[in-house]
Order: sequence, then structure tokens, then C-alpha cells
Amino acid sequence: MSIIAIVFLCLISRIPMLTSPNMLLDGDESIVGLMAKHLYDGKAFPLYFYGQRYGFSLVEELFILPFYATIGMTGLAVKLAMLSLWTIGVVFLYKTLCRINTTYNWLPLALTLIFILAPAWTEWSMKARGGYVSAFTLSSIAMYLLTDANVKSYGYYVIIAFLVVLVYECMPLWLPMLILLLVYKLKNDFNPQKLVLFIFAVALPEIVLHIYKSGLYAVHETDKILPISEWLKNIPRVPEFLYVSLHGYHYFFTVLQPGVFQILYALIFIVLILFSTVYGVYMLLYGRSNGYLIIFILSLIAALSVAVMNEYEHYRLLLPIPVLALLLLQVVLNYIRPGKRVIVFVASVLMLSGIGSVITFRSFKYTAVTANAAMKTGEYLVQNDIRYIYSGHIYLGWQIMFYSQERVISRDASKLGRMPVYSLHIDSVLKNGGKTALVGMKDDYYGMDVKNPVFIDLIYIKPDMPLSELSKAFAIAP
Repeated sequence: MSIIAIVFLCLISRIPMLTSPNMLLDGDESIVGLMAKHLYDGKAFPLYFYGQRYGFSLVEELFILPFYATIGMTGLAVKLAMLSLWTIGVVFLYKTLCRINTTYNWLPLALTLIFILAPAWTEWSMKARGGYVSAFTLSSIAMYLLTDANVKSYGYYVIIAFLVVLVYECMPLWLPMLILLLVYKLKNDFNPQKLVLFIFAVALPEIVLHIYKSGLYAVHETDKILPISEWLKNIPRVPEFLYVSLHGYHYFFTVLQPGVFQILYALIFIVLILFSTVYGVYMLLYGRSNGYLIIFILSLIAALSVAVMNEYEHYRLLLPIPVLALLLLQVVLNYIRPGKRVIVFVASVLMLSGIGSVITFRSFKYTAVTANAAMKTGEYLVQNDIRYIYSGHIYLGWQIMFYSQERVISRDASKLGRMPVYSLHIDSVLKNGGKTALVGMKDDYYGMDVKNPVFIDLIYIKPDMPLSELSKAFAIAP
């Protein structure tokens, strides 16, 4: 019954966003959506995000396929696929909380409902972004298996190894927790053969994937980790980094204005993190040691360290924090067993602010582009027999490709872009006198002389731009 309630809340809580006029696949989501289309059409079998040697995306693609088959290639299909994948992870998080709970039977359900309504995950629970949702769900499954004290078979360690490899390839932010849980498991079930088997089961697929990745074309590399000497000066930004991540109103490096519900939730959650961590350390110092207590404190610290190790403020990198904080809170509450009224009051305030947050997320908007405008732009181009476009906008070209179901293909300003075959083909069409167009956002003409463009909402279309002008902004292949 609890699992049914969890699945129901996961789905019902996202209706405000799914029915919002602001619902839009961003550029990266559009790429994953196109990757799923290529897999669905049998044109390719993409494992990693196009143009990268990281961001294992196959899990997300596979979840998108049945939705393409039933409701077509739409933004809604992609969002529902990600929500389904995320919901599976939430169920395993709940099962893990139940497994480590030694206090009130209803507490794991309450903590899970608090997580479902967390603003940090409101948008990200439905984002196809090359591994974030996959890593959460796979790590939740691995975490559930690793907290099972009874299973000790050799096949068990092979399954764990497989999950660890996938989590690493999707998003390694979750690895510290999984490694610590594995060490704790092996401490109680040590066997040299099992350890060797686990290492082999990790090393073999990693070697194969490394060889595979080395042959991929890459236009984008992972962010560099700052030298240790730089970490100390970044410590003051941790509170703001955490706060922005928890209120969820951000997009890449842009911090948007959260509402009162997001602010309230984030502030209360920060208090819970501080309480759990301080009380947990206090218990450890006074000899009340517990393996899970140590694991989740260290995992939380490792997750927060991203805020000081990374040069850029990628707030999404703190997505593991709500999960780890609730796991730690569960362990701490096992010790102190506060009165039911205290837990119910705090949980009720968080849930009510969470409900208000998911409702107001309906108005969440991070760009002037709309799905309707992207679709109409694609339709206009197809109706005018323009199948090849140039777009210097970092995401617009991918969005038009997705929403036109690839009847229009685009290239960006770089020489080859994420899909060199598309860029080279579009350049060839231009040089051979075929129909092309420049597409962008209003008032952003990339230094070119653009006269009398056609406007669809805030998107402009300028057909038949000459090579001499396009060369000012686009690295067109010779």
C-alpha cells in the first residue's frame, strides 16, 4: 500500500509542470530525445551523450522508447519516461529507508514523501540530461541491495559491480556512498574470492567502455577539478551553493527567484542537515558508533565537497544531498526516537511547503523559447522546403530538430558541433546552392547583416543567408 501511495504521489505531484504552458525540453534534453529517436529508428545505438565521452544515456533512451511507441515523439513522452525512471528510484529509496529503520514504522514513508516534494528534484525528476536520473535510480537499487545483511552470494557481488559501473558512467557523484556501503558490507562478509570477483566484474566492463569511448568524437570535456590550493577559498560559497540547489530555482549558472514555498522548504531542510550532521558527529565522538551513521556523514561531506572542488557553480551537482540527508536523518532518529508529535509537525510543515512548491513550479520558466514556438518554427521551415538551418543559439537548433522530429536539422557556430555529419552536410547544401536559413532569437544576429527576418514569437528565420555573411559567425568547413 505504501509503494502505491509513493508511485501515486510521484505522478500526481508533477501534473502542474506536465500541464504547464512553460513545459519545454531544453537543448540537452532535446539531444537525448533525438538519441532515443535514432535508437527507435534503428539508425544508431548511442551509449553516451552526443559529442562527449561521458554522460551514459542509454538507460534514459531505453525508458523513452515505449513512450515514443505509444504517444509519439513529443516532449511529454520524454518527461513521462524520466518521471517513470525516477519513480523506480524513489521506491528503492523508500525500501532502503525501511531496511535501516528501527523506530516508527511510518517514518520511512514520511521521509520518502518529503523527498518526492523536494524542490531540488521537482524539475530534475523529469529531465533527460544524460545520466542524472539514471544515476539516482541505479544507485538507489544498489543501495537497497548493499543494505541487505543476508545476501552473500557471488552473483550478488557481480550485480553490485554492474550497478557501480553504470552509476560511474552515468554520474559518479553517487559513488562515495556506494563504495562506503560496499566496504561496510565486505567488512561483515569478507571473502578474498568475492573481492577479486567484484574487482574483475568492475574492471572488465570499464576496460571495454574505455576502449569504446576512446573512439568517440568529443566536442565537450568534463569540468576540471580545481587544485587543492583553490578549495579553501571556495568554502564560503558552500551555504549559498547548497541553498540554491535545495530551492531548485536555477538553470545552469543562472539563479532564478524562488517563491516562498521553495525558500521555506530549503531553509528547513538546511536546518535538518545541520541537526543530523552535528548530532551524528556528537554520537560518534561519544562512542555510539554505527556503520550507517559514519557512511552517510562521510557521503554527505563528499557530496558537499563538489561545491569547493568545481570551478563552476553547477547547482545540479548537489542533487544527491536530499537523498543522503534523509538517510542520515533516518539513522539519527533511530537513536534519539523523538516524540511522534515533533516528527509529525516538522514533516507536515515540509510536506505542505513541498506541495505549495510543486504547484508553483508550474510557472517555472528559464528561457524565452516555448515548445509551441519551436514547433511552429519547424512547421514553417518544412512548409517552405527549408530542411537545413544555422543557429548560433546554444540550444535553439537542437530544440527545433527535436520538435520538428528531425525533419529540420541544424548546425551550430563551431566547426563540427556535436554531430559532425550534420554540420558537414548542411555546409554542403549551402555551398551547392540548396535552401538553408539562419534561425535565432530576436535581436541576436551574431554580427551578421540580417534584414527583414520572419518572426515566430521571439524566434526569427532568415532564409538564404549568403555564405559570406554566415562565415562571420559560423566556422563553416572549407
